[in-house]
Amino acid sequence: MSGLGLGLGLGLGAHRIVDRYGNMPATFSIPAGSVDDGIKRINFSEPVTVTITGGVTLSIGGTPYHSGDTIPVATTYHTLTISNPGEEAGTITFGKRKQITYLYLNSLGSSVITGDITGMKLTYLYLNKLGSSVITGKITGMKLTYLDLYNLGSSVITGKITGMKLTYLYLYNLGSSVIEGEITGMELIRLYLNGIGSSLSYGTNLLNITSTLGIQLLGSTVFATAAEYAQLIHDAATGTWSGVYPFVITAGTTENCPDWDTVKADVATLLTKAAWTIIPSAWLYDNGGSWPTNWKEYTGE
Repeated sequence: MSGLGLGLGLGLGAHRIVDRYGNMPATFSIPAGSVDDGIKRINFSEPVTVTITGGVTLSIGGTPYHSGDTIPVATTYHTLTISNPGEEAGTITFGKRKQITYLYLNSLGSSVITGDITGMKLTYLYLNKLGSSVITGKITGMKLTYLDLYNLGSSVITGKITGMKLTYLYLYNLGSSVIEGEITGMELIRLYLNGIGSSLSYGTNLLNITSTLGIQLLGSTVFATAAEYAQLIHDAATGTWSGVYPFVITAGTTENCPDWDTVKADVATLLTKAAWTIIPSAWLYDNGGSWPTNWKEYTGE
């Protein structure tokens, strides 16, 4: 269930990934005729030298940057404008991969930007609606606190999240991406998993829910055991909720349904914290236990 094929995400395996790839250039390719589209943000651990080839143009906050210029470290991030109006494909390189700590690519649409993130020392990674762009790489060994991968299509992002101190985890419609590992020891403010199969296992986490999406396990996302689901329900019930946000599980089978008598007290508490709560109806009808007669599917009503 936890999938050990990609290594533990800690220790020597992770260090080898960073050591081997971290000193490689952080290069993104941009085809000829490319027009700036979407939102592109980046930040670094130290000032980096930018190298530009072909007809690629770069500006940050309206200030043009040229090949050989130094980009300083931003307070939070730099917002990039990247185009290639010429007839020659080109590249843009931001120092070395290990110098990149923050990467945000959103709604690139017709822009075609390709690159490999393996070896970056990211703490923040947001890849959303990349269209025809293809960003590949392994996240194993990164010290991510924020991970948002959404609608990546043909992009292939693989890796192990075991050992990461994630506070924000959102995985949805990843296509051929494979994210594996254990969700344990995190301090999550948001947990949203939709259609990612059974590549993850749940441990126990300190939950401090501040996101409007709350906690949601949807689609084909399935934990292996009843104990995992029971622990998630318990953590949610004993966790902190700063607002009235949803708790939803539509994924799960009768084989991994927690015994109702072990979780009903937590569910009763959860109903006082969450905006609305849904637990699979199969769990209610097929797993026995002393079901309250008026509780069929939990909607918070």
